[in-house]
Amino acid sequence: MKRIYKYGSLVALLLIWQVVAQYIYPLYNPNSERIFPPPSAVFEIAWQMASTGELFGHIAASVRRVFAGFALAAIVAIPLGLSMGAWPKWRRQLNPLLEILRPVPPFAWIPISLLWFGVGDSQSIFVIFIATIFPILLNTVSGVDNVNAIHIRAAQCLGASKKTLFLKVVLMSALPSIFVGLRTGLGLGWMVLVASELIGAISGLGYLINDSRNMGIPDLAFMGMIMIGVIGLFIEFGARKLEQRLIPWYTQ
Repeated sequence: MKRIYKYGSLVALLLIWQVVAQYIYPLYNPNSERIFPPPSAVFEIAWQMASTGELFGHIAASVRRVFAGFALAAIVAIPLGLSMGAWPKWRRQLNPLLEILRPVPPFAWIPISLLWFGVGDSQSIFVIFIATIFPILLNTVSGVDNVNAIHIRAAQCLGASKKTLFLKVVLMSALPSIFVGLRTGLGLGWMVLVASELIGAISGLGYLINDSRNMGIPDLAFMGMIMIGVIGLFIEFGARKLEQRLIPWYTQ
């Protein structure tokens, strides 16, 4: 009963969409199916593409690009953020550069990435890297800044070495903030993925959405958007479970 109540709004939305697209909108536009398909048509084309395996190929391509760009961003941003939080002089040197680059929208890098990498995975991965690195970096720095000074002094009084102090106190205290940055960056990565695949890819869910416009099949566009949302939901669920396992002492 709780699960039915939990997903009641989603079921209601699908029912309203079906009724409006199938019965109400056609009264005003006879060509409504070519513009605003009902969810039944979207699920039908999803089933057809899934049965041939084509849909899973596009999903795999998108997931691969997102996680490649996200992993590269995490590898760079977390150590960089920890070092900026630990060494103020190093932070003052990098801050002007970061404050210049951070306001530039990731979408502005798409034309440049096409010139640098051409059409393909590298272009999309680079744009996703640019989109995800700043949330991870800023949240990592914030996590180090917010480490309780009492914990640091207590560890020093107990004779903790610099290495132990960093690993057991600073890093552990910053982990919740780092995870917030990782989850935020991963969400932004999915958003930017669609834009990069609209222009610079020959596969993926974003490519499907753009291809639907060229072929005049809006069902594909709606299916691509729904799949992106569903995959994003599962990724967020997995990230929260991983967070609970790695930092069980932290309560959101």
